[in-house]
Amino acid sequence: MDNVIRPSFGARPRPASSETSVYEDGYQPLHVYGQAAGHLVALIEDASGPEGLVLKVVVGPAAGNRIEAVAFFLASDEGRLDADATANAILRALEVVGGDQAPRPA
Repeated sequence: MDNVIRPSFGARPRPASSETSVYEDGYQPLHVYGQAAGHLVALIEDASGPEGLVLKVVVGPAAGNRIEAVAFFLASDEGRLDADATANAILRALEVVGGDQAPRPA
């Protein structure tokens, strides 16, 4: 699972081209896992890439609409299970880093 969190996570992405991010405005999350350390963790479907429909775990500032995909999964039942586990791990890591003490909803 070397594609879960990139080494550049949290850094501003270097523009490879003049394209704007698909996630800038109007994404519709399939599931919002929660907020921690000022960031939102959610799951979206994206069919804009050459690989077709995929599930993406995304993270972004809680106060804003800019998000970045940090993990990609096949759009299947198994992919959804992996995405849920990964998103919950990312959320927990943010809680630890941010010092959030509030219990998460089950």
